[in-house]
Amino acid sequence: MIRPDVLETFAETFKDCGFNKKAFMPSYGLAECTLAVSFGKKLAGYEVDLVSEEVLSGDVKSVRDHKINGNSANYREVVNCGKPLPEYELEIRDEHDDALLEREIGRVCVRGPSVMVGYYMDEEATKQCLSDDGWLDTGDIGYMAKGSLYIIGRIKDLIIINGKNHWPHDIEWAVEKLPELRSGDSAAISIPGENDEEIPAILVQCRKRDEEDRIDLENRIKHEVQAVIGKVPKVILVPPRSLPRTSSGKLSRVKARRQYLEGNLS
Repeated sequence: MIRPDVLETFAETFKDCGFNKKAFMPSYGLAECTLAVSFGKKLAGYEVDLVSEEVLSGDVKSVRDHKINGNSANYREVVNCGKPLPEYELEIRDEHDDALLEREIGRVCVRGPSVMVGYYMDEEATKQCLSDDGWLDTGDIGYMAKGSLYIIGRIKDLIIINGKNHWPHDIEWAVEKLPELRSGDSAAISIPGENDEEIPAILVQCRKRDEEDRIDLENRIKHEVQAVIGKVPKVILVPPRSLPRTSSGKLSRVKARRQYLEGNLS
């Protein structure tokens, strides 16, 4: 996800060195498309769309149907990732694989000349995301507006608590604002609770050794997460550099959850 606050911090840090905010060019791509799918305009900076928590949680199915009314509702700034490159087709689809209208939220699907032919020696994984006519289901969730793509999250990372959707990065970004933590120090997941219900949990890389300091950090993390999702999470402090990463260095929440449940992440 492209974080506007990171872009602003970068621009503020390097403005005295001559950095121009309009040099930002948000884009969208993935390895399965080797690589780019959409690009923003040159020297136009970045644009954001304000999306309500009601939309992100699934209570409202379309950005188009939700108006910003100035009340105290929570909003996330979603960055415009630009228009598809020439020769690429891009559709937002629902769970029935039907194409959605503008500003309706669904799965991002793409077809173009550099889309992969399949995963190496993994026919089953290929069938799950690549159709016979060349459409790739990227696994990402987003919407289109005025021909541009907006990404909200990744479907396999979605946390569902009591029937309500929560995006893990929203939780992680809130937690990582604490001064002791760094970007990438946390992984928001759900774990089985009583009566087979899923409960929110967050794995946090902790550098503190003093027990009182650790308890204080846990309490502040709980406060930050409750402010985002309205529930107190289970906080699991883990050693530095213990959260699993993909080969490209991205946080693997699915693997982190599996390792924790198997007792391999302490």
